[in-house]
Amino acid sequence: MKKTNLIILIVVLLGGATYLGYISQIGTTVEAAELTAPKTLPDFTLNDINGKPFSIHQLAADKPTLFIYFSSTCHLCQEELGTLSKRIDEFKDYNLILTTVQPVEEIIEFANGLNIKNKPFVHFLLDADMNVATFYQIRSVPSIYVYDSKKQLVAEYVGITEIDLLLEKLDSGK
Repeated sequence: MKKTNLIILIVVLLGGATYLGYISQIGTTVEAAELTAPKTLPDFTLNDINGKPFSIHQLAADKPTLFIYFSSTCHLCQEELGTLSKRIDEFKDYNLILTTVQPVEEIIEFANGLNIKNKPFVHFLLDADMNVATFYQIRSVPSIYVYDSKKQLVAEYVGITEIDLLLEKLDSGK
């Protein structure tokens, strides 16, 4: 009986430690001194989901910009972008650039499901050659970057991030 209880205790402790490690990574905020993303929004030219090339700087214009690298098959990305889509009108004063390496057909289907692709401030771009992913050294999705109106990095996050925090950071970048 003692051996069974010991095994159960070990399994519970390992499971708890794994869960706490996972939870600690969701919505991780990187402090300003630790920011690893490019300090200035890079100016790659990528095709949108209609095949038209766009410069990231052209899309960001002179507004604070939320740049999200995602995968439509990632459950964390689905949750983050699903929550964002429910509050999409709160982002109308900013630009959202959503970038992925996935095939265009998958992204169109995903974008249609979110019901945000026709918003003039939302842009889905395809990183077909993984240039942006390599430049940012993307290791996990969603990777979220907030740039101010001068295209300077304000904050970066990995994982699910509170929408209110994103809006606060975007607002500070006006």
